[in-house]
Amino acid sequence: MKAFNIPLLALIAWLLAGCVMMSSSPVTVSNLSKSEKGNKTVTFINKTPYIAEMSIALAENGFVVKPMPTQQQITELQSPSRIARFNEATARWGISLQTQHSGMTCAFTDFDIHHFTLMLIDIKTNQVALVLKQKGSDGPCTTVEPVFGTLAKALSDNW
Repeated sequence: MKAFNIPLLALIAWLLAGCVMMSSSPVTVSNLSKSEKGNKTVTFINKTPYIAEMSIALAENGFVVKPMPTQQQITELQSPSRIARFNEATARWGISLQTQHSGMTCAFTDFDIHHFTLMLIDIKTNQVALVLKQKGSDGPCTTVEPVFGTLAKALSDNW
């Protein structure tokens, strides 16, 4: 019976240590533009299952999150023979949140470890202004916090 307990304890210790090591990744920041960002109003420009979690974390860091990137269509007469129609943006700054599953799951939970990439996009100029990357969990992972709070804080710190 003792011989069975030692390998089992070693396996549990390895799983717990692996989860802590997997999620300890710091946020890496690539600032691609020095443009003045103004107020902290953003909208999501891609679909992701993490919009709710990221919205909460952004709000806790002083951001206003607009749920729809556009609300009305604008028609503009550009010349006597040309009419342009476009959608008016609800915010100048768009957030693209992308994930790639790392193949690892958190011990004793239903959550996973992902590579997260958050891009801040200037909708007015269609330029990527900031890229944040972090490897971590998509929910509580034994002893590890999800990445949403740290990504939102890093975005706020680099605003």
